[in-house]
Order: sequence, then structure tokens, then C-alpha cells
Amino acid sequence: MTVARYVYRCLRAEEVPRVSELAQEEGLTAEHLSRIFRSHYGERISDFMKSIQVRRAQRLLQTTDLSTTRIAYLSGFGTRRTFFRTFRRMTGQSPVEDAFMKPRRRRSSAA
Repeated sequence: MTVARYVYRCLRAEEVPRVSELAQEEGLTAEHLSRIFRSHYGERISDFMKSIQVRRAQRLLQTTDLSTTRIAYLSGFGTRRTFFRTFRRMTGQSPVEDAFMKPRRRRSSAA
């Protein structure tokens, strides 16, 4: 199973993706899986997984009016606090700032 496929499966189930769980499914230790991933892709597997989660959150922030708490769970974060901390670390802004910047739909002025 690919890492991305595993993360998306977790997101569909509203579960937190975990390196240890993926490693167990692959018959590896988390440490070994992490070393293999980093040697092939040059980044930590946990960072790659979080980047998928943050992109999902950004998409939800831009396209829905869901609360940040709901978006946190739909994006595979166990808590709102973890979501805010990770989002800010990876994007440089909070989810609330990101949502505020989303383009607003314009209504047609023709009646």
C-alpha cells in the first residue's frame, strides 16, 4: 500500500493516520519504514502524511463553511489543537486566517 493511499483511507474513516499503524500493516517497524521512506524521498514520512492532511484541510476551508473543529477531524487530526499547531507550522498561518482569505462567491447582479 502506498503512503498516500493509507492516509486517504484514514481520512475517509476520520481516523488519525499513524506511521506505526502503516508500518504494522506492511510488516515493518515504524523506524524501518521511516528510514526507507526518507532514503527514497528525502523527507520524513510523518511530514509527508501531515502535508496530505493539511492540503485536505485547506481544500475544506476554501470550499465549505464547516467549523475548524469539524475540518480538523475530517482531515485526520485527533484534536483541534494539533490541527492548529500543524497547520500553522506547515503553512505559516492559522486555519482561521486561511479560511478568512478564501474567495467569496459573487452573486449575479442580474435579476
